[in-house]
This record gives sequence, C-alpha cells and structure tokens, in this order.
Amino acid sequence: IDVWSVGCIFGEIMTREPLFPGKDYVHQLRLITELIGSPDDSSLGFVRSNHARKYVNELPRYPKQQFSARFPNMSPVAVDLLEKMLIFDPIKRITVDEALCHPYLESLHDLNDEPVCSAPFNFDFEQSSLTEKDVKELIWKESVTFNPDPTQ
Repeated sequence: IDVWSVGCIFGEIMTREPLFPGKDYVHQLRLITELIGSPDDSSLGFVRSNHARKYVNELPRYPKQQFSARFPNMSPVAVDLLEKMLIFDPIKRITVDEALCHPYLESLHDLNDEPVCSAPFNFDFEQSSLTEKDVKELIWKESVTFNPDPTQ
C-alpha cells in the first residue's frame, strides 16, 4: 500500500482541498518540500537514479513547516497521523499496520475484525513488458477459467 498516497487523500479529505495542487511536477515537488521540508541525503537513499537524486538536491531548500500551523482545523491526533504519512523517505514513513493502530483510528480498530493477508501480494507482473498478443492470451486464459465452454 502506498502510504504517501493515502496520506495525500487523508489530507485532502480533512481540508477539502487539494493538498499539493501543482501546475506541473516541478511546482508540485516545490509544494511538497515547502510543507515537509527538503529531504537530506539520508532521506534520498531509496532514489535509485543518480540523476533524480542530483535534481532533488539542486532544488531550493525549504524548512519543514509546523503541520499544526498548516492544518489548524484538524485535531492534533489527525495532524500527527498525517505528518507520519507524509515523510519523504518511505523507510521512515509510518507503515500501514502502524497507521491502523494510530490513536486517530482507535475508534475504528477492532482486532477481532481485521483480517490480515498471510503473505504480501506479488505485483511483479506489472514489471513485465507484455505485447498486445500476450495480454489477449492472458485475458483468454482467465476467461476460460470462468466459462470452460466459450461457445455458450
């Protein structure tokens, strides 16, 4: 699960406006860094591309804003969850399990009604480059599992 995206949606629900309404990717990155602060080198370890890392390091530097000042109409506990979801480095960001146990969601938390997947989903198929013919074949094979006799 992409906790960053959930954090953006959460922030937009709470404020009822786009969180980072950038005009393009450069403007949007500036809006992000104006809120969460410019990442330091240790927060860029997950960025594989040297070119991208260099680009981010050359952007203007911004200090982190106080989330409570930026989101004055949100409860402090909601602000805390949002702040933990919007950490630049995904390794330092709150996990889904941690977020579900966060005090903001306490009233919705019921250990007896929270099934957990036994193994993470494998999304490796998204990395393969399939031809149109390959995709049609996969769709055909999948549809046959639901209707073995395609003439009916």
